[in-house]
Parts: sequence; structure tokens; C-alpha cells
Amino acid sequence: MSTRPPPITSPSQPPSPALESAPLRAWIDVLDELTYYELFGIDATAGADDVREAFHVFCDTFHPDRHFGRVDAEREALSAIFKRGTEAYLVLGDVGLRGHYDAELASRPRSVPPRIRFSSYARPPSSQAPGAVKLEDAARSAAARPFARRAEELIRAGDLRQAKLQLVMANHLDPDNEVLAGAMREIEGRLKR
Repeated sequence: MSTRPPPITSPSQPPSPALESAPLRAWIDVLDELTYYELFGIDATAGADDVREAFHVFCDTFHPDRHFGRVDAEREALSAIFKRGTEAYLVLGDVGLRGHYDAELASRPRSVPPRIRFSSYARPPSSQAPGAVKLEDAARSAAARPFARRAEELIRAGDLRQAKLQLVMANHLDPDNEVLAGAMREIEGRLKR
């Protein structure tokens, strides 16, 4: 069993480059040797609530946005660790993927823990033509994305009046977005016909 490296400084404490490079390097050095359970510091029998709680503690420590004052090399290391933690959470949080992971873990040599790189949470490949931009992806504001997504759904369903209402909200929440404004003009033109 690999051991977890030492903790890094919490975001509330000012980071010291001399102190932080060694713990981060230790995490990167053992990252490929840790199982998803070891990464979160939980037992393989941990329940869903324990996994969620461990992931939140992990995020408080490793989320790159909490370490914006660090040098680029440290932010890249934190990003790599955080991505592995997100992968672990997606697998351990899904009953089917967790069962598959546990079976792989039991059948592999101890020195090489398995990694599951797929998830039911991943976005399906885009079926749009190359160059076509989805309204949801064009929205720069997180608040506008649900409205843009719903507008696309309504356009596909042929309900242009409701799609226009959704685009009004998306444009309000993401002003000066040419893609959303263009979609609005197109819908208005189609409604006038």
C-alpha cells in the first residue's frame, strides 16, 4: 500500500515556494501508485457519503483555483493531482464503475493500480457538423448556459416562441455575445415568416 504524501499548505496560509515544492513533488511522484481510495485517504468499504466528504476535503486542498498565487509549475502539479481526484470521484461515486474498478484492483499486481478513464458523466461526442458551435458552448456566462441549452432543445422541437424567450434570458445574462445575439436574430426572422 502506498502512503499518502504530506499535506500541502492550506489556502488560508500564505504559500512558501521553498516549503511547498517538496510536498507537491512528493504527491506527483506517487500519484500513479495510489489507488483511488488511497488518494482520498478512505477505506475500500467507505460508503457514498464518505467518498463525497473525502472528495470535498480533497478539493479544499488541491483545487487549482484555490492556489492562484502560486507559480505556474506548482499550479500545473496541483491541476494534475486535482484531475486525478476528479477521476477518482467519478469512479467511486458511480456504483457500476466502482464495482468495475474494485474488480480490476483485485486482479492486478499491487504495484500498478488501475485507472478508469471513462465515465457516464462525460459529454457524448458532438453530432454537429464541423465548425458548428452549440449555443451552450458559445455562452461565456455559466448562468446563461442553461438558457442557451434549452433554446437549442426548443429549436430542434420546433417551438420557436419558447426558444426566443430562452434566448432573451441567455442574452440578458451574457450581453455582447455575438453567437447568442445571432441566434436571436435568426429566430426572430423565422418567426416573422
